[in-house]
Amino acid sequence: MLESISTDRDERQKINEQWINEHLDSLEDSMQDLDRAIKYLNQKQAEELIFTQQSKSLLEIVKEKPISQSIENNTQTILFESNYNNNNNNQCTWRTSSPMNTTFNTQQLYDSLPFDNQNGGVWLHGFDIQYNTSQWTSNNKLKIILMPHSHCDPGWLNTYEQYFAYSARRILNTMITMLDKNSKYKFIWAEMSFLSLWWDQATYDQRQLLKKLLDNKQLEIVTGGWVMNDEANTHYFGMLDQLIEGHQFIENTFGNITIQSSWANDPFGYSPTMAYLLQGSDIHYVAIQRVHYHIKKALAKEKQLEFFWQQTWDRNISKRIFTHILPFHGYDISYSCGPDPKICCQFDFRRGAKLFAGCPWGINPVSINENNTHERAELLLDQYRKKAQLYRTNVLLIPLGDDFRFISIYEAKLQFNNYDKLFTYINQRADWNTHIQYGTLNDYFEQILQEKSLVEFPSYAGDFFTYADHDDHYWSGYYTSRAFFKRMNRIAESYLRATEILFSIAHAQVLEGKLASYFPKDDLFTKLIIARRNLGVFQHHDGITGTARAHVVNDFGQKLLTVIILSQIVMQQSAAYLLFQNYYSFNHQFLILNQEFETFDTLPTRQFISFNNNNKEKIRMIYIYNPTDQRRIEIVKILLDTYYVRVTSNKQPIETCQIDPKWSNRRSNIMNQNQFELLILIDIEPYSIKEYTIHATTFKQPCALTEIEYINEKQLPKTSSTPFKMTVINTKGFQIDNRFLSIIFSKNGVLLNVQHKKSDENLRFHTNIIRYGTLKQSDHHSGAYLFIPDGIAQNIPTSNYDLIRIQRGPLISRVYINHELYSLQYKLTNTNGLNDYMLGLSTITHLNMNKDTELALRFSTGIKNGAEFFTDLNGFQMIRRTTYGKLPLQGNVYPMPTMAYIEDNFMRFTILSGQSSGVACLKPGKYFLFHYIMLIKMKQSIIEDSERCIVDVFLDRRLTRDDGRGLGEGIMDNREIISTFKLLFESRHTIADRTSLTGYPTLLAHHLSIELLYPIHLFHSLNSKIVLNEFNLFLKPLLFPSDYHLVNLRTLNNNDDKKYSASKNIALILRRFAYDCDEYYDRSFHFEKPIFEHFFQVNQIESIEQTSLSLRHIKQKLNITSKLNVPFAEIVTYKIRFN
Repeated sequence: MLESISTDRDERQKINEQWINEHLDSLEDSMQDLDRAIKYLNQKQAEELIFTQQSKSLLEIVKEKPISQSIENNTQTILFESNYNNNNNNQCTWRTSSPMNTTFNTQQLYDSLPFDNQNGGVWLHGFDIQYNTSQWTSNNKLKIILMPHSHCDPGWLNTYEQYFAYSARRILNTMITMLDKNSKYKFIWAEMSFLSLWWDQATYDQRQLLKKLLDNKQLEIVTGGWVMNDEANTHYFGMLDQLIEGHQFIENTFGNITIQSSWANDPFGYSPTMAYLLQGSDIHYVAIQRVHYHIKKALAKEKQLEFFWQQTWDRNISKRIFTHILPFHGYDISYSCGPDPKICCQFDFRRGAKLFAGCPWGINPVSINENNTHERAELLLDQYRKKAQLYRTNVLLIPLGDDFRFISIYEAKLQFNNYDKLFTYINQRADWNTHIQYGTLNDYFEQILQEKSLVEFPSYAGDFFTYADHDDHYWSGYYTSRAFFKRMNRIAESYLRATEILFSIAHAQVLEGKLASYFPKDDLFTKLIIARRNLGVFQHHDGITGTARAHVVNDFGQKLLTVIILSQIVMQQSAAYLLFQNYYSFNHQFLILNQEFETFDTLPTRQFISFNNNNKEKIRMIYIYNPTDQRRIEIVKILLDTYYVRVTSNKQPIETCQIDPKWSNRRSNIMNQNQFELLILIDIEPYSIKEYTIHATTFKQPCALTEIEYINEKQLPKTSSTPFKMTVINTKGFQIDNRFLSIIFSKNGVLLNVQHKKSDENLRFHTNIIRYGTLKQSDHHSGAYLFIPDGIAQNIPTSNYDLIRIQRGPLISRVYINHELYSLQYKLTNTNGLNDYMLGLSTITHLNMNKDTELALRFSTGIKNGAEFFTDLNGFQMIRRTTYGKLPLQGNVYPMPTMAYIEDNFMRFTILSGQSSGVACLKPGKYFLFHYIMLIKMKQSIIEDSERCIVDVFLDRRLTRDDGRGLGEGIMDNREIISTFKLLFESRHTIADRTSLTGYPTLLAHHLSIELLYPIHLFHSLNSKIVLNEFNLFLKPLLFPSDYHLVNLRTLNNNDDKKYSASKNIALILRRFAYDCDEYYDRSFHFEKPIFEHFFQVNQIESIEQTSLSLRHIKQKLNITSKLNVPFAEIVTYKIRFN
């Protein structure tokens, strides 16, 4: 039974009012101090915002007053609480063991390297390389693998389809012809998105030839994903989904060909999450390129460019993958043969032809002939030998290719014919002790394995962010570029996942024969395949990154819209089939989703229920679908034309409801006189659909009307009549609160303080929007890829707020703040659900000025986290970050796909994000002078600069110029975007670990993140005569363990001649959270492992197999009574076949 929700808002308003009146008198003056202080900031001293241990704090002379009891005074309490947690949650025992040690890790590299950018000579960011020819003998030859490749972007300067028509199709045609003519020729291919299009158009003979080349290993598929995905902004759901789509295409088309190696030459930094997914898909080796130039140099000096990449949380070495880093600046031929690009370019024989551009160093290639073979071979071999000094074995990988290479037989012959002559000469020179051949990536790694017993390779833990290619050119801008589509990607993922689960359950019932002829499974499955592949294309490293040209971005946006619309169609049909089987007909629309997407570049709208349009039927049923693992107690919003309504569910009254005004637009203060928002508190079990009914009445019903407050009489809406009570508040500040939190604001809308009621702690907490500019130099400024600010961020004065509105209701209270550049909305719920633990925050931005502008959301807290903070990697794991003074500001910005947190021994502050963006934790500079003055006036304690940092979360960026990385244009196509966040404040009961490279969110943070990323879906019923109160998707109400998450329930394609046909096989993909065991919250959850019988009936299942993550290899066979045993922090895939 839910606790009753108090509507006594007057009593809540009195809480802490005395405190507000006593201490906030000076706020107005303090805010003016801010505006004056900003004018005197030194714009060129960006390093002032960076944490440095040596620098003097602004307030070192101020004696700090403790804000909490010392750790010594709380020792007994902490031990008691820790023991209590351990007794009630045995799931935390895995944390008692430590992760496996590695030779080096991210933190050690960054701590030890000077990042001094010394000139390395011909290898600009490296060093001079010397060698002794005697190190090679006839029994110890230098073995060189020359690997032809062509990097094909499915969308960058042209669209995916345009690139296929202009380039990829011709490249594949060229290479199968060349490989067929000479069995020594080899080639690798990575993007299944292009190979799938080629296969659809290929002739029978071409298909047979491709299969032959795959079988004899002349052609090798590397990675095998739908695309070569970005690794910074992507979520593991999208990463794994595109990998599965690629691998399923391979299996259905080519059978059991083996994929052992991964090629990732172009993503702008690398995540251990991708390494984990690859290793879990039985890929053993990976080659990567875009690693910070200074890290490359350091690893090259120690011959550590090849290593075993381990997971930071791994308790054994079972999850490691062998990794190769290409050592030089780029992956093109000029940077692949050796340290001197001026020489290497002379062996890119395409550049010697008149049809193509020559070498930028002024010396072009010449054809190999009998008169120059010795000189050319000797020059090339010198580069090979120098490159070989950077690795531990005598096997050397030389990639031969670039973007969209081998586009014609003419070009391919230029390369192969000249290298054939060089190969023959080098291999005949016995005194050179060298053997060179064409090979694939797997050929190279197999040669490495042959020498493995003679060489000890190092191990590594961590990631490779943030990437820099030279000087202070850090690629941290793309973490936020095209923020609108980063948000849209998360929405598309949520729709696709929810639809996959519903369709798979519906399909399982069809296989049992339940109205099978009425459910168009193959038609809907075809739509599902198209949606999967469109989402997969956007995971490409020029898609979700926002680094494509404007017209290509529009095409990506259209693809995301297609994902959403097709998912909605399949979801509506699947839900209708499951709910109304005896009445179901594909030709009749029973349900329509509440959210409507009209175009790819505008925000969605909601369905509108009208009871006043002569509709005799004064009821409307809605159905709520919970696509997540835990019970959801939260608020849904429905747009109506009346506030005279009541709500029932299963014929029982629902009295916890609220009526809000509908404003004319998202940033307006004009009420819509004919529309209202009905807020209903729903309570729904995991993976179920539940009915609620709205009844129109002729008199007022229990749904309470929101009360609205303004701080300025001028802001009151000019309306003739309204049912809502509107007042002007005269206090110096105001607050909103619920049973867990009190949020205190100044009268001009500045958030000042968060009171954590459970621990009775007050956290000084300040938010504001800041603005970065960029440098004016022609070759040194921000762009789609790069973030190069012109100094520290500028505050956007809060005195320019044109609207501050407070809305108070029994279910939710909101604070709206409007500025000409942005809007903020704070939300605090009172539902007895998980959301009561957090403060909701959404921002609306629409950059449309002709000026370089980057907006960020800044959080300043009293948490003593020093220079350390944690960010997530692809929503899968956390990693510790340290802000370094030896790096420029932009080098301290990291990707935040879903969350970040800071903590000390008493408090943790977690930011949960509904979209990927950049995040930094920077040192307070002069900007915070006003804040210190305010704290002194309020007699609160001051924390020294060295003990904390401020958190910047980037929102959007608009840039007028190209940053020189090939795009050829800036970012001037911004859309209005709503960015969503949940702010979580948790008391700590144990000392924060300051040594581990990894961190763990609490279970509460995990669950809140799931709710943010995977919202419930609301259907409107178009036939109120058909009623079903509740439907459980699985065999019985599924009680998931609190640390388990259903990643996906994915129907697989039939392996037959039919293009898209739903098979009897589904993939059940589960994840088990690794989490911080510190919170009391954990005690209210259960951890019993599920068995397959909880999902399906015994007679439904023919077989169950645990497979590799992408389903290509069987790990073990199981049965219906087997437990789903997922190791901590991992993902497991099961393949279930229905009868």
